[in-house]
Amino acid sequence: MKIPSKGKGPNKTIKKTEPTPLRIFLTLAQINTLTLGGGYVIVPVIGNSFQKQGWIDEEEFYRIFSRAQVFPGPVALSTSFLCSYRIAGVKGAIAAVLGVVLPPFIALILVGGFISLYGDSELFKRFLNGAGAVVPGLVGSMLWKTAKNRKWTARVFIEVGILAILLILFPSAAFFILIGGIVALYLGRLLWKS
Repeated sequence: MKIPSKGKGPNKTIKKTEPTPLRIFLTLAQINTLTLGGGYVIVPVIGNSFQKQGWIDEEEFYRIFSRAQVFPGPVALSTSFLCSYRIAGVKGAIAAVLGVVLPPFIALILVGGFISLYGDSELFKRFLNGAGAVVPGLVGSMLWKTAKNRKWTARVFIEVGILAILLILFPSAAFFILIGGIVALYLGRLLWKS
């Protein structure tokens, strides 16, 4: 079955496959095996993969991603869990958790042994430096997609801008800035309404 896509071009279609627990597990295991970086790097890859398979559209994915950020733990796990629960129920959610958790767990065991053997190798150091150079672009892409799906007012733009500037200027106090910012924004909105 093919469904229309919001992508560019009049005839662009997406081949829809059934989101079975096995397909969800294999998709997420592949992504988490081959993608380097944290949750904000992996989440856009998960979104693109789910969209290409016709399981979820972009707008719904980023709506779920917004909700996933309030859950404790890794954002890639929360996003995968919620999306998979939405498209395949409890079995899909369980498959998502296994697909997200197992590959990094196995990789840590294998990489730990590899680093102890070849950690001083110049080739290994170059690989890590190259992989690290890609991460800011992927995080920027995620921020852009999230920001464009949000309703922006001048007030929200200023609040987010001030918070971002404070985080850039004082990275060692990021935790306190974020908590203080959240409390200040929440109280400001309560006072603004009254």
